[in-house]
Amino acid sequence: MEQQAIHLVANILLVEDDEDLAELVQMHLKFQGHHVSHVTTVTDAKAKYQQQSFDLLILDRGLPDGDGLDICLYLRQHQDWSPVLMLTARDGEMDKVDGLEAGVDDYITKPFSVLEFQARVRNILRRVSQINDVKRSDDVIINDVMNFGSLRIMPELHQVSLNDKDVTLTATEFTLLQFLATRPGRVYSKDELLDHVWNTCHSGYHHTVCSTINRLRSKLSLSGSDHHFIQTVWGVGYKFQPRQ
Repeated sequence: MEQQAIHLVANILLVEDDEDLAELVQMHLKFQGHHVSHVTTVTDAKAKYQQQSFDLLILDRGLPDGDGLDICLYLRQHQDWSPVLMLTARDGEMDKVDGLEAGVDDYITKPFSVLEFQARVRNILRRVSQINDVKRSDDVIINDVMNFGSLRIMPELHQVSLNDKDVTLTATEFTLLQFLATRPGRVYSKDELLDHVWNTCHSGYHHTVCSTINRLRSKLSLSGSDHHFIQTVWGVGYKFQPRQ
């Protein structure tokens, strides 16, 4: 069944010092109906962030006064989990891993196709649209809480707790956890996770799955226990395994 399109008008911050590329990106974002603010430095991005809130941040890494990744780290340090899309010429595997481990939701390298860029933006906004709906709601009825011993997943609130302590997850991490936990013990390949969670079938993004799994596993680790809720089935994929 075809997924229903998300008609979300987003407030987007674009941090890009290449003026020609920035103009192109802004044109396509505005064509999709989004509002775009554009700055060219880390300093200006942080100042803009302090002035207003954004539904999505699109960050270049190589900026005149530093690394755009510092902006993402700055947000996460302030407990802001707004989605971040890295838009950069750095295509090394470790560069991508660094970005994902810093809390980046997606990563696209230059040069890129306009259609792929637009699809990535739509996918990110689709993943966070439920969170935005909950934030706008005055009354939330929790009717589908998922309990796995010490782990509690609350889809209606997009919240997770472990041993009664809140676990802070990005939108992508939460979507991945909820998807795996829906069928405990069922093994999913990287391609299946890319299809269901990231809405892409491009095998070149396997590293995205691996990095997100590792980050999620670390956040769900229990002190003094060797149990992992997210387990690797070597040569096959990943599964969610409740504690026995």
